[in-house]
Amino acid sequence: MLEGESILCFAPDPWSDIWRNRHHLLTVFAEKNTVLYVEPRTYWRETVQALLAGRFPWRDIWRERVTQVRPNLYVYHNLPYAPISGRFPLRELTAGLRRHSLRRQMRRLGISQPILWLCRPEMSDLIGQWGEKLVLYHVVDEYSAYEGVADREAVRRREQELLQRADVVITTAPALYESKRPFNHHTYLVPNAVHYEAFAEVMRRDEPPPADMAGLPRPLIGYVGAVNAKLDLRYFSAIAEAYPRASVVIVGPLSVPAEDPELRRLRAMPNVHFLGQKPVELVPHYIKALDVCLLPYRLNEWTRNISSLKLYEYMACEKPVVASDVPAARQYAELVHIVSGPAEAVPAVAQALADHPEDIRRRQRQVAQENTWRRRAETISDIIAGVLEEKRRRAT
Repeated sequence: MLEGESILCFAPDPWSDIWRNRHHLLTVFAEKNTVLYVEPRTYWRETVQALLAGRFPWRDIWRERVTQVRPNLYVYHNLPYAPISGRFPLRELTAGLRRHSLRRQMRRLGISQPILWLCRPEMSDLIGQWGEKLVLYHVVDEYSAYEGVADREAVRRREQELLQRADVVITTAPALYESKRPFNHHTYLVPNAVHYEAFAEVMRRDEPPPADMAGLPRPLIGYVGAVNAKLDLRYFSAIAEAYPRASVVIVGPLSVPAEDPELRRLRAMPNVHFLGQKPVELVPHYIKALDVCLLPYRLNEWTRNISSLKLYEYMACEKPVVASDVPAARQYAELVHIVSGPAEAVPAVAQALADHPEDIRRRQRQVAQENTWRRRAETISDIIAGVLEEKRRRAT
């Protein structure tokens, strides 16, 4: 395992957001290294809109810039008054403020020559500013396929630049590996995983379900994770309609527009329950309480390139899973019920409720045990060590 290094990660979401792979990996790395997680930079337009709407975070101006969230793991909160701007001279002024503030905190934490961990195509401008010894680009989605992207080709061009400048590229799905490797021969496939020890500990306990699930009529059929554009909400409504005495439970932060017709339909259904985002340590409890777990992904370019973190968590709890026919689910076709759409999901749920044999449960548990965040961190550590050694040899 990597030891005695510093990792400077520029993240696309706050540390307090729903936990994603970078949260888990950096937590493992922080056991033997210093990690500074830099929260998202703001943009000029967003800042102006917040000011006009009376939503500007004035308190954040005077807050401590760094918060320690775990031993050796620190979160840097970006300056709200120094947003990214595309215009001279504001662009140079705000960039200088951000750079000065972060470098000051790095010195305070004793961080020098860090491993620079980047997470989005638009972050190539950050290379070369921090005295980094290595640049790692962590690709977890096909970002050009995100819903709402206006210029997909521009995203691909920015990403190609970053791929070519990075020392290491870590991808999470086979399709991502195949599309990124032509631009960088140090491209590796390291899929998502699960904090198996935490889930196993919860599974060993004999305890009631979480309070906001305890009174819901069974069976409990649900999903735990981010509720966003990659989900097909029609799965939930079809199942809720077919099983009116069951409870359809949706646990996680909601980023679907309130006016979305399918979301409005779900909110009107009496047996559909939105429970909101939960702390990461409570996630195993919610999955354990479910009778059937859902992976209701849309079938598109975005989901063709995902590695489903949720699937590993569901299997750690040995749950019957009904999943869309995406590559991430197809990889474990013998352990999940794969369907092509909401209509097929209805009988699949009935089958999952009726029979989930011990042999399947055992194999799910084995998959989860073999795919832990610690193992993934060890794999990435070996990759980083190998590339650093190669860079040292070339320098001598």
